[in-house]
Amino acid sequence: MINAAKNTPGSPSHRLAYYWEVVQALIGRDFAMRYKGSTLGLLWAVLSPLAMAAILYVVFTRIVPLGIPHYSTYVFTGLLPWTWFSGSVLTGAASLLSNRDLVRKPFFAKPVLPVVVVGTHFLLYMLALPVLFGSLLVEGLAPTATLLLLPILWAVQALLTLAVTMLVAALSVIVPDMRHLLEIVLILWFYLTPIFYDVRLLPAETARYFVLNPLAVIIKSHRDVSIAGLAPDWLALGITTATALIVFVLAYAVFRLFDDVFVEEL
Repeated sequence: MINAAKNTPGSPSHRLAYYWEVVQALIGRDFAMRYKGSTLGLLWAVLSPLAMAAILYVVFTRIVPLGIPHYSTYVFTGLLPWTWFSGSVLTGAASLLSNRDLVRKPFFAKPVLPVVVVGTHFLLYMLALPVLFGSLLVEGLAPTATLLLLPILWAVQALLTLAVTMLVAALSVIVPDMRHLLEIVLILWFYLTPIFYDVRLLPAETARYFVLNPLAVIIKSHRDVSIAGLAPDWLALGITTATALIVFVLAYAVFRLFDDVFVEEL
C-alpha cells in the first residue's frame, strides 16, 4: 500500500524521486489488477490491437479494397498509437474517481494519477511493439535507422496523451456523463484519424485539414519512420508538440483550479 501522505523532503529532486517511486508503484498495481483472473493475462495487450488489425485487413483488402501497400503493417502501425491514446483517455477519465482514497490525502499530487494511466498504457504499447517489427520483416520491409527516431514520437504522443487525459480526468469529477461523452468523441476521432485509410486517397481540399488532427500527424510520423524509412515532417510534428504543450498547460491549470473541488466531490 502506498503511503501517499508521506512527508517528502523539500528539494525538487527529492520530491521528483518520491513521485517517481509512487508512479512506479501505482503502475505495478495497475498491471497486477488489469488482467487478474484472465487466462491469457498480458497477451491481451497484443491480441486486442492484433484482432482489430486483422478485421480491418479483411474488410479493406478483401471486401472494400483500398489498394494500400503492406496493409497489415500499415494498419497495425496506426492502431498501436491510437490504442495507447484512446485507452489512456478512457481509463484516465475515471482515474480520480477510482482512487478516492489517494485523492483525499492532503500530500498527494493528484496529477500523478493521469501520469500512471498514460504510463501503464505506454507499457502495453511496448508489449505489442515486437509484433510490429515482426510484421515489417514478414512483409519484406527491412528496418532502417529512422526507427531510432521513435522515442521522439513517443515523447510527443506522451505529452499529448497526458494533456488530454489530465483534462478529462478533471472534468469527469464535475461532469457525471463525461465517460459517455468521451466514448462518442473517441469513435468520431477514430474515423477522423487515418488509421485504416490513407489521407492521400482523399480529395486535396479535404486532406489538407488532417494536419489539424494531432493524432493524424503522430500516426503518419510513425509510418514514415517505420514503413517508409523517412524522417517525419518536423514542421507538422513541431506544431503538434506546441498544441500538446498548450493543452497540457490548460489541463494542469484546471487541475489546480479544481483541487479543492476534487476532495469535496469525492
